[in-house]
Amino acid sequence: MSDFQWNQFMAFAARFAKTVDLEAEEYTYKLALAERLRVARKAFLNHDQGWFEQLRGALASANLIDQYTMMSFTALGRTEPEILRGVIEYVWAGEPDVGRLNKFGEALGPYNPERFTNGSVATLGAVLLLGRDPEQFPPYRARAVKKFLKLVGWEDRGTNGLPALRYEILLDALDEILRLAPEHGLQLRDRLDAQGLLWTVMNVDPTSEWSVADSVALREWRGDKVENDSIEARLFGPYPATEAAARAIIDAGLLLQSSPFGGGEPTWTLKNAQEIFQRVIVNADIGTGTFLGKLELQLSGASAGVIRLAAELVALQTLPLSNLTAATRRGRIKTVLSWLGEETSLPKVIDEGLGAGGAFHGGTGFNMYQWKHLGWLASLIVAIRQQGITPDQLLEDPEQLLQVTQSLDEDVQAIRYAFEYLVWPSFAEPVVNRGHRVRIRNAFAPVIGGGTGNTDIDIARDLHQIQSVMTERDGHRIEWYDEPYSFEWMGHKTGGQRAWLVRQNQGGIAMMDQWLAEEFVSTRAQHLGSPAPGSSFEEVQSAVNSGYQHIDYSERKVRAFEYFRFLSQMNVDDLVLTPFGDKLYLGVVTGEAEYVDDETSRLRREVVWRKQPISNVDLPAPLPRLLEEQGSVVDLTDGLSVIGAWYTEDDNAEDGTAEPEPIVQPQAAVVPQLREATAELAGRLHVEQKHLQEIVRLLQTRQQIVFYGPPGTGKTYLAGKIARFLAGEEHGDHVKTVQFHPSYAYEDFFEGYRPAKTEGENVGFSLEPGPLRRIAAEASLDGNRDKPYFLIIDEMNRGNLAKIFGELYFLLEYRDQGINLQYNPQQTFVLPPNLFIIGTMNTSDRSIAMVDAAIRRRFAFVELHPQDGMISGLLERFLTANGKPSLRADLLNALNNEIEATNRDLMIGPSYFMKPHAETDEGLEEIWKYELLPLLEEQYFGRLSRDKVREKFGLGAMRKKAGLDMGPVDISLVAGPTQSGPADGAQSDELEQLFTETDEAEA
Repeated sequence: MSDFQWNQFMAFAARFAKTVDLEAEEYTYKLALAERLRVARKAFLNHDQGWFEQLRGALASANLIDQYTMMSFTALGRTEPEILRGVIEYVWAGEPDVGRLNKFGEALGPYNPERFTNGSVATLGAVLLLGRDPEQFPPYRARAVKKFLKLVGWEDRGTNGLPALRYEILLDALDEILRLAPEHGLQLRDRLDAQGLLWTVMNVDPTSEWSVADSVALREWRGDKVENDSIEARLFGPYPATEAAARAIIDAGLLLQSSPFGGGEPTWTLKNAQEIFQRVIVNADIGTGTFLGKLELQLSGASAGVIRLAAELVALQTLPLSNLTAATRRGRIKTVLSWLGEETSLPKVIDEGLGAGGAFHGGTGFNMYQWKHLGWLASLIVAIRQQGITPDQLLEDPEQLLQVTQSLDEDVQAIRYAFEYLVWPSFAEPVVNRGHRVRIRNAFAPVIGGGTGNTDIDIARDLHQIQSVMTERDGHRIEWYDEPYSFEWMGHKTGGQRAWLVRQNQGGIAMMDQWLAEEFVSTRAQHLGSPAPGSSFEEVQSAVNSGYQHIDYSERKVRAFEYFRFLSQMNVDDLVLTPFGDKLYLGVVTGEAEYVDDETSRLRREVVWRKQPISNVDLPAPLPRLLEEQGSVVDLTDGLSVIGAWYTEDDNAEDGTAEPEPIVQPQAAVVPQLREATAELAGRLHVEQKHLQEIVRLLQTRQQIVFYGPPGTGKTYLAGKIARFLAGEEHGDHVKTVQFHPSYAYEDFFEGYRPAKTEGENVGFSLEPGPLRRIAAEASLDGNRDKPYFLIIDEMNRGNLAKIFGELYFLLEYRDQGINLQYNPQQTFVLPPNLFIIGTMNTSDRSIAMVDAAIRRRFAFVELHPQDGMISGLLERFLTANGKPSLRADLLNALNNEIEATNRDLMIGPSYFMKPHAETDEGLEEIWKYELLPLLEEQYFGRLSRDKVREKFGLGAMRKKAGLDMGPVDISLVAGPTQSGPADGAQSDELEQLFTETDEAEA
């Protein structure tokens, strides 16, 4: 340990202690977190059902754990709570022991090795220990701790070791801070106090009370790379590698220094910028081809300076995009530089920036607008040079820069916001969607006492102040697209890309030509009023009711749904499709909803349209069905996998590199290929493999089958076993069972209104899904669409099928189409093709001939009969496989032979004789007495008396029918011969006496 290095740290710590309220900033909120963790631990130890959500809420409230680790931890807790419970016991059970962090990490790591690293395990474990004793077990933050230990000379003590060692080193360091504190005039109470001071020194910016010299000294000691007074004001922001690369290009360009891409001369000259603008914008190539392919042609014959400037501007457009791979970013720049015809290497700082993760997701539109972005950057350089703006002004005052960027004749907002951020990352937020910027500012404006105005400069200033206040309050920089902050300004908005159909012929006015020419999509909305983007459905409905009183109420409801989709559900980067003639035109939404003064297209969104339309002939499923749905604005997200593939064909070409971006689209809904029946399955079920494979083929082609037959034929059992085999044993939750009965209805099976508590503890009604709707929704989820799901409907013929299925009859026959629902008339429901239905019908309960003809047409009916098909001989196979004599099978055959052929539906299945207690004579007598005879009495009611039924079908009678030379039920349970052959001597007499006694009892 170096006393000098420790004294340096302690000196800065003493300075911070005088200028920062550590009690409020660090100590108090960690104690509050510890209390929440203590409550969660108590619930954990008591095995309360909600223990994990309490723990998750506590962890999320303090942001001591990085978002990706937290997401992985949450996913494990919600999918495998019992596994996570076993992991957490290492930390929360017994006496607190830092050494158990290693066991904690060994148990947790395999569930996500990429996220649950030694550092993140130490962080998680430390926070859990905080809930046991915050004064002794403060939080651990890997990056800050490693940097701190290096600065004080402790980097060789195991900072890259296992979790327990890492945390023990921190505790030792905190004890050292406590030891040194009095020497530097510091009063620290415990390790938690010391940890808060350590975090502050390593992460917090000095206040205005610090002298310039002290501030520079601190930043240099921490490695903040402050070089001079002007750059001190332009500190790096959340993505320093990206920002440093951009700064190397921007500063050299504005200050007319040599290009970082070589050549020994400045590139940001008026002449070079004007030439790029002329070649790219004035002589724009809007035909087919990739952006880089067209740019190469446009720059053909240009000077080396122009080509280098183009490479710099392409780099600025590409650097901040987190949705591009490092290879793609580097590939774009190297492609442009290759046009110089000479070897040009990338400077290290720029290469590192291109290899970093970027700063924001630019979306699809950002990629399609490359040529516009390049032109805007060139026009900015032209404006700076023509207006004689001093570059130092732009690098010393962010608002000076914003005034210049917003003064250009044509505003391309996304690249403007990106450039402002790259120049001033410590001031401008990396949010390039204006609608998002406004909503973030509005949502969090109360923390600064309200917004200052609605110009872009006002909003940028407000966002900067909000970021500063909330960073200081929460102890870390705020990521606006991460929870819980995203929920505050996005509200109920759903995530993920969606696709929409917007019909171009609205109110008899064809809009396609105007949409393509002016790059937008619209609805007329001439009487709508002006509900804000993001409005709730109720707010939109109210506006429609006010403005459209002249139309029928049913049409008003339709309009309300359409405008709500356009205003509040459609998002930037969603895909939009519109049919025109025999073509489909595809675009990507690039702007928020806005109102314009145009009666034919008052409500608009900016759209970048795909250059080439798509043929409207022989479209793949499910698009034909989706395009037939009624309305001007229709949700096409079910077809996103197909639509996205079309768009990707055009979009990937824009990269012009060898490595197109991987674009993950939702899975297509398909009928999954079912696995073949195996000999092992046939052996387990005692059914011939060929019969099982026939069932699999029926399910593959029909998707809906019914097992019908007499009682005891194993219909429900086989349905469950076959379904679970086909779903995969690891997907047992993909099989659901429901039983029909006379009082069962559509509202129980699909959806209906149920009593529910409302706000204020009042009782009202809410629309609740039934089992079919729930399993259909699960099967339709992205990630599940290629996996088989099974719904088993037991006792299907006991219900009123027409009443239960309602309009769903249609979907059973037409799986590729949708239908409007009884309780959701504005919503179209589709029965997913990967959902298989297996019904069972007991023919003794109601004859199969009485079943609704519509159901018969929609299902394949498979008879399970004890004397035919795959059930025939099942009991014999079962007994043989288990080494049992054949008496039970002989008794069953004798019983069914006694039942007349005209009563075929009344015959008895083998399952009665496969129960464990059927192996004994006592058990068999009980089965006969309490299960079979009552069933037969009911079936023969009115034809045979009770005594006649017992005389005709009693166990004794059946034993005689089966032959007196038969042995006991299970000869292995009786002393004597081990074969099921004839008994002789005393044993024969015993059997004869038993038969006689049985006959007398039955009589």
